[in-house]
Amino acid sequence: MRIAGFIISLMLCCQSLSAQDSTHFSYSEVTDMLVKQRFIDRYENVFMTKVPTRHMVKIGAEFAASGYLDPAYGRQSLLLNVGYEVKLLPSFSLGLNFKANGGYSSALGWEGVLVANMQGRWYFDMNQRIAKGKSANNFSGNYLAVVGERYWQSYLSTYPKLKTGIEFGMQRRFFNNGAIDFAAGVYYMRYAEIHTSWEYVSGNNKINDFEISTRTMLSFAFGDWKRKSTSPACDVFRCDEFVSSQWKFLWPVIRISSNISNISLGAGYEKKLGKSPFSVNAQIFADYNSFIYRNFYDFSLSRSESAQLQTFAQMRYFFLQKKRIRRGRGGNNLSGLFIGPHADYVLYTTTGYYSNRNTKHFGVGFTYGYQKALFKNGYIDISGAQSFDVLPNQKGDGRLSTFRVGFGLSI
Repeated sequence: MRIAGFIISLMLCCQSLSAQDSTHFSYSEVTDMLVKQRFIDRYENVFMTKVPTRHMVKIGAEFAASGYLDPAYGRQSLLLNVGYEVKLLPSFSLGLNFKANGGYSSALGWEGVLVANMQGRWYFDMNQRIAKGKSANNFSGNYLAVVGERYWQSYLSTYPKLKTGIEFGMQRRFFNNGAIDFAAGVYYMRYAEIHTSWEYVSGNNKINDFEISTRTMLSFAFGDWKRKSTSPACDVFRCDEFVSSQWKFLWPVIRISSNISNISLGAGYEKKLGKSPFSVNAQIFADYNSFIYRNFYDFSLSRSESAQLQTFAQMRYFFLQKKRIRRGRGGNNLSGLFIGPHADYVLYTTTGYYSNRNTKHFGVGFTYGYQKALFKNGYIDISGAQSFDVLPNQKGDGRLSTFRVGFGLSI
């Protein structure tokens, strides 16, 4: 099929050349035409823009900025999501999602949250793309959405009671059963009333508030589309390409309001050591976190602010790479499972709520994780690290744990 597609593309180019006798094209210009045509074909095959569908069920995970959590750990809140989206018109859809997360605390027992979410989406360029033959009626597109959410909680947390707002988003379906959704929005928040003394101590300052935030959702998708017998996996993961180095820019994690704010930004550079499965990875992250809380003794309001600048260097060993190359399942690049030594230097400051943290940390330890190239210029990096402080006279325990789930752009 790929050979046939290449021949057809070559015939189209030759036809275009013969139709323009007065124009002369160089070999490189003809090659550029073929490459561009191949990229268009790849895009259509990967995101299935020409495959119509009206119904889609999504099961996956949503990543968003955390609230009270210490930014030293680089954590994001994680919500498991089950949703359904239906096209009412080619440019309009209605979606219903149920999200949940939770955890167990020895002091408080089970803490969790359940969310019901409803969205009305306008895929504002869908009609034009359909008219130009660039897309069918489906769910791969850019959209504006009106969002409404209701929260139920087993214990007070950073989540509101009601949330409404407007989002701008980019949803792409890929393969037979993949979907990814990036969104940023402005929301009105309605928090719960105070019922217990502990809620009064640690509760929010305002019942009503506004918020600017981002979110990312990665899902398995099921619907009424025609399944392809073979999925162009290497068009998404660039598994056959040799990648010797890349710059990486983290998709920003943002949550800004008068009650709670959390911002995480990151960038890095990774260089492969020759054709070996080893690489050197250097990254920098900036995290900021603030929230309003009530003092336990006099119930006065205080703001806790924490900021962190973390730099680290790693040696990554992609330990299954050679095996995958031998089996024809991957290329010599910067993708796969990895482990290796890790060193970091952290500067941390706080107004007091997390004052038990070390203000400086120079640690050595190890890293582990999974990295994969996505699409043309995307990547996902799920990585953790453990480092142990070697600086003397530190007041903390000297151990720093980091775990991040990062989506971003690579160059």
